[in-house]
Amino acid sequence: MYITKIEPYRKGKMLIYLNDEAAFVLYTAELKKYGLKENMELTDGLYRSILDETLIKRAKSRTLHILDRQDKTEKQLRLKLKENMYPEEAIDAAVEAAKAGNYLDDRRYARQYIIEKSRIRSRRQTEAELLGKGIRKDVIAEAMEELEDSISSDLDLIEKIIRKKCPDTKLMDIGMTQKLMRYLTGKGFDIYDIRTVLESLT
Repeated sequence: MYITKIEPYRKGKMLIYLNDEAAFVLYTAELKKYGLKENMELTDGLYRSILDETLIKRAKSRTLHILDRQDKTEKQLRLKLKENMYPEEAIDAAVEAAKAGNYLDDRRYARQYIIEKSRIRSRRQTEAELLGKGIRKDVIAEAMEELEDSISSDLDLIEKIIRKKCPDTKLMDIGMTQKLMRYLTGKGFDIYDIRTVLESLT
């Protein structure tokens, strides 16, 4: 590997490019410590020293700071560390350390998210959002099954939303019914479930 460019990054840091690709960030003093310069070869041994002595420790510290502010999925954490210009080796080490310390747990995240969103979203929409956050489908299914008795069914939730928007459901006209159907389908509820609840209330 060759250091093809070193440029200012932010807050006294410098961005190091390896073989023309942005690779990692170091403080100016650390550049001097490791003797890094443009157009020099970065040996595997020196790169390993930079990882072990500096980048991995810093990635772990950054991970704790991120997770202390807000729970994240593994995918979200990896993206955040990548945005901070940590190399994959440092990200892997930080993620594994966070898992070992029980700071990072996609199963816990899924359960908490389902509990929080089950009051306002359909299960289908909740599942789609969790998939988008990088949670595996089997993990989501397992969490849904565990919480089956403690979260509302879609039918119960549909009825709750309808009664909130229209306390006297016997007064709903066609326009109001269609408006509710558009709203509920937009929230991810199944059209058959919506019609079933509406028919029971009108």
